[in-house]
Amino acid sequence: MIDFIILEQMTAFAVIMQKHPGWVGLLQSTIMESVGCIWFNRTESRDREIVARKIREHIQGADNNPLLIFPEGTCVNNQYSVMFKKGAFELGCTVCPIAIKYNKIFVDAFWNSRKQSFTMHLLQLMTSWAVVCDVWYLEPQNLKPGETPIEFAERVRDIISVRAGLKRVPWDGYLKYSRPSPKHREQKQQSFAESMLRQLEEK
Repeated sequence: MIDFIILEQMTAFAVIMQKHPGWVGLLQSTIMESVGCIWFNRTESRDREIVARKIREHIQGADNNPLLIFPEGTCVNNQYSVMFKKGAFELGCTVCPIAIKYNKIFVDAFWNSRKQSFTMHLLQLMTSWAVVCDVWYLEPQNLKPGETPIEFAERVRDIISVRAGLKRVPWDGYLKYSRPSPKHREQKQQSFAESMLRQLEEK
């Protein structure tokens, strides 16, 4: 959410975001609703289909605000770039990568939701001297002929990681919430290795 607040200083973005309860939810349903944001609830199984439809409708509207998507799907600790979800890369539209790198000189902007509520995290940021970060708006990218959405996502992740100095890791950001089975880990590693081999062959 802090990324969204920072990027909103440049232009009015719509954003895809988890629906929150409490005062954050009130902001979502009032102020943020006015810029065309799209909400989802991870506990609702049908939300994936509904959100996919809303995204396609949004990008087809010429007068809609640019849609801001965080393809990791979760908060990351400013050191690594985890695997991107492919949903944002199979829409058939231009993707404009944005890299953000926070400087911890005054405060760590990473929100660890398992250890701290968002209210306390926001209070910590607001009582620090400043939140310092670099933002890079990178060259727009499109799906190349013969490229799969997963390969497109990995290529964009490479661009962002190099620019922000992040270490690419072959795991899903949701691993901080649950441990996958050994069979699932093996399948993911094999899929990642095959994708990297294809990219090397193309180069």
